[in-house]
Amino acid sequence: MKRRLGTMIVLLSVLGGCGWLPSSEPTQSWTLEPVPAVTGQPVRVDGVRVLTPQVPDLLAGRFILVVPEGQPPGVYAGARWSSAIPRLWRDHLLSALQRDSRFSRISGDEVRLAADKLLVSRLDAFQVEYQQREPQVVIRGYLQLVDAESRRVLAERSVDLRRQADSGELPDVVAAFSRLSADMVDQIRAWLLETAAGNTATGEPSA
Repeated sequence: MKRRLGTMIVLLSVLGGCGWLPSSEPTQSWTLEPVPAVTGQPVRVDGVRVLTPQVPDLLAGRFILVVPEGQPPGVYAGARWSSAIPRLWRDHLLSALQRDSRFSRISGDEVRLAADKLLVSRLDAFQVEYQQREPQVVIRGYLQLVDAESRRVLAERSVDLRRQADSGELPDVVAAFSRLSADMVDQIRAWLLETAAGNTATGEPSA
């Protein structure tokens, strides 16, 4: 594992809840590949505001996190996400919904347009984890669809996805993140569409 990771990983040194991270080195900025647009289908979900997810401290920045087996969390040296992880996650999902003709009046929490429903989320993992010396990208969290006026939870679900990367090299890791994020978007879109159909049919919240 040490040979495969080489000098790409900088371990985090955590003392009293404060982490030391490198800041003076040159950095490369990485982002997720956009999800293909969906066109020519009628609107089925309308008026949703996608909120920035709640995250633990380690996920609040732009570092590309990695958790080697039996070692403390680390980061890929000289590399960052194009924006902080909560915003990266929100904007990726927001873009996918806005470019899908089945969804209308989709906004984020920075603009705060009028919305009927809120997509509330918690992101617990957005990182590389090593399992039996193999790198896997992991996205884990929880979603709630909430009525914007009454604050009643209409539906909720967990997200727990992982995908093996071709190697621990950074381009392969980012490519795996893009593929896994596309899987996540597919699941969330399907859940929102199913929730909308269920609520229309019954008028009751769904799980």
